Amino acid sequence: MKMESSNKTLQTAGKDPGGRVPAPGSLRLVQALVNTLNAEIGQDLLGTEAEATRWLTAAGLLPDQPASAAELTAAEHAALVNVREAVRGVLSANTSRREDPAAASRLTLALASCRLGVTIEPGGTVALVSADHDRFARIAGTVAIAIAEAAAAGTWTRLKSCPGELCGWAFYDRSAAGRSVWCSMQLCGARAKMRAYRSRQDS
Repeated sequence: MKMESSNKTLQTAGKDPGGRVPAPGSLRLVQALVNTLNAEIGQDLLGTEAEATRWLTAAGLLPDQPASAAELTAAEHAALVNVREAVRGVLSANTSRREDPAAASRLTLALASCRLGVTIEPGGTVALVSADHDRFARIAGTVAIAIAEAAAAGTWTRLKSCPGELCGWAFYDRSAAGRSVWCSMQLCGARAKMRAYRSRQDS
């Protein structure tokens, strides 16, 4: 399977903490989408319809054209943010290594607008493509394709969301055992240990 989007520039609202290497292949798109929000500093690259349009265009998910013609509607903007947060919920389940039916259902519904098709290329390559003419359905379809590719490659469960307070940063777990929990042990991991220590001292 392959992605339809070129993913030209995958901007995030911060650098990957702890020197982590971004997710491989098309999964990088999903990671970048989640990381358009940096809750700790209050930066959101999808904060408005215009900002979301710029991010999608830079990522190759919308065609380059005048902003007035391409800008997302309020409904499309709300749906895009919902996709982002629905993905984050499933990534949290990846982190905890526990099934979360509610998070899975939310992401299923968030991606329900997309229609995917299969094409067979001359060389025999099987390609999964977004087969819808509605632009938001194509965007959702590209995200769905990236997730499907990662699931097929066995990398999907290694994309996680940091449980740190005011964090939620998506990171790719490259550890041998695949049991990393924090985006950075020096940041969120250390803060969690300090909070736990203070709680024990106060009890």
